[in-house]
Amino acid sequence: MAIVTIGRQLGSGGEDIAERVARATGFLLVDRDVLEGWVEEHGFTGPDLDESDEDAAGSREIRQAVHLGLLEAVLLDRAAKGDLRVLGRGGQFVFRGCPAALRVRVFAPREYRALSVARAEGIGREPALALVEASDRERAAYIRDRYHEDWEDPAHYDLMVRTDSLGVEAATQVILRAIEATEIRERGQELSAWLESRTQGERGPGRAEVAQPFVNSSEEELARVLDFYQIRWEYEPRSFPLAWDETKRVTEAFTPDFYLPDLDLYLELTVLKQSLVTDKNRKIRRFRALYPEVRLKVFYGRDFRSLVQKYGLAGR
Repeated sequence: MAIVTIGRQLGSGGEDIAERVARATGFLLVDRDVLEGWVEEHGFTGPDLDESDEDAAGSREIRQAVHLGLLEAVLLDRAAKGDLRVLGRGGQFVFRGCPAALRVRVFAPREYRALSVARAEGIGREPALALVEASDRERAAYIRDRYHEDWEDPAHYDLMVRTDSLGVEAATQVILRAIEATEIRERGQELSAWLESRTQGERGPGRAEVAQPFVNSSEEELARVLDFYQIRWEYEPRSFPLAWDETKRVTEAFTPDFYLPDLDLYLELTVLKQSLVTDKNRKIRRFRALYPEVRLKVFYGRDFRSLVQKYGLAGR
């Protein structure tokens, strides 16, 4: 078992290279169509792969985290069953640190890529260049929003191939030689151990099956959703002072319900009656005024019901 991930720029020839590598090695090429089929097996649809942009502000990050959890869980599950060639989708981050993975980036100068797109689409240079630039922005935003990383940083790749100088065939051969030289196909046991650590040993603090002093059943349900999608969380890890008396003793504090360390995000779940929400909202406004650098998202009753309806675990 082994994994090759290929991050590519539009017009760089990355898709062609990925198909050639898959044919030469017998690796399964994991592209958008394959991923859609896999997520449908989990009761989701293709558009769920892109979940987050259209969501309400109060639930965007948590839905985004669920998106990542679903994508990573599916890829890790399939990696345990056979060789994969993952095209895009942040595969270089899903398999970061994996001893049986080769993470490749296929790139080329913008003008070269624009000419490639112009030939392929039968359009002029300027509209092709606009497509290339838009694609670069979208892919950079995808990685930045979901992994908080710069997708162009060489540190995220084991191999970078430039197709304007190498060409598609030579770039393919370089990748095939790298697969042989790194002997990733002979690291099945290491891959199995790494996958086990990802799916069991690295879930992090906070597990729904471990006794937690949840205040209400809604908090427990949210914890179950996070656990199911392997999103690391901590329950009430920190209290933030909001008011002090003349002796500087803290007289009021705010303790968010959950913290998601991978997103550096606090979550506050508010399912109280409307008559009780006013004081909570006052605390939240005070918190944001005192700690503007701390990221906090508030789930109100409607947001939470929508989340559980789509991602909840009822009946599982």
